[in-house]
Amino acid sequence: MNIAILGAGAWGTAVALSSWRAHHTVTLITKNAQDAAEINTHHENITFFPGIEIPEAITVTHHYDGLKTCDVLFLVCPSAAIDDVGKHIQEAGLPASVPIISFCKGLPGETWELPSMYISRRFPSNPFGVLSGPSYAREVALGLPTTVVLASKNPDCRNLAFQFPNMTILPSEDVIGVELGGCLKNIYAIGAGIFDGLQLGTNAKCSYMMTCLQEMIMIGQKLGAQTETFYGPSGIGDFLATCSGSWSRNRTFGESLIQDYDPHKLFTQSVAAIEGYRSVKTFHRIFEEKSIPAPVVNALYQILYGGTIQDVADIKTTILAAVFPS
Repeated sequence: MNIAILGAGAWGTAVALSSWRAHHTVTLITKNAQDAAEINTHHENITFFPGIEIPEAITVTHHYDGLKTCDVLFLVCPSAAIDDVGKHIQEAGLPASVPIISFCKGLPGETWELPSMYISRRFPSNPFGVLSGPSYAREVALGLPTTVVLASKNPDCRNLAFQFPNMTILPSEDVIGVELGGCLKNIYAIGAGIFDGLQLGTNAKCSYMMTCLQEMIMIGQKLGAQTETFYGPSGIGDFLATCSGSWSRNRTFGESLIQDYDPHKLFTQSVAAIEGYRSVKTFHRIFEEKSIPAPVVNALYQILYGGTIQDVADIKTTILAAVFPS
């Protein structure tokens, strides 16, 4: 199978390596010529995976020409870049028969539009699906095992023959549920990092995570997702990994707030995308518009955007109130 991968960050590079190990023809498309040249020169992604070799068999380029001949397109870019990337895809002339699989875990813009909604609107003729689950990129790049979910309303899309040797891929029809799990877990991971930074202990953090899971399931029910989806790899699986992993950039972002309370500065200084920081603002507004109670999301919005937080004591009071209401 000829696979084109848009996005050469940590996740995109890991997916490219998994695709290559599965003996597919792989084209990895970077955002600019400099990134492509660096990878082709050093045969590694120095920014994200120093020391992990990228085989010459993987074509690395910043051109979109290969989309005309690919069998499937993997969209593995930051959610905020989807609109810009979508324009390039249209200009490149992606055939209408080519499935588009989103690996994105966030909202493309500031409206209630999940990646699947964006894809179906801009590329109505292309089959599309969403892949999500516990997928720490470096472990995937090293070929370590995991289980993920591929959700699509299209049965041919759900059964695409790109099985990776290190991934068990489970099929699902619940596109919204799978995407919501991927979006919300990044928001909640910021709070998990705050609990770690405050050194509130294992009991308190577990109470926080339990509250988040209950809230995530309730949100999913309100927005049309299937409850059972949140008990699978793209729900609780990805949530636990992202809230607990020392590697999690959203969790680390939350932990860093305790040392340097300047959310915007920490966000702009990060090399990798902090999807939860962007998503919490949009979801907070969506939940207010739809009258969906979400105490944890509301608390994190106040911490990141509310303008009333003055110090660590305010952060602690705000996040604890969402988990241990008086």
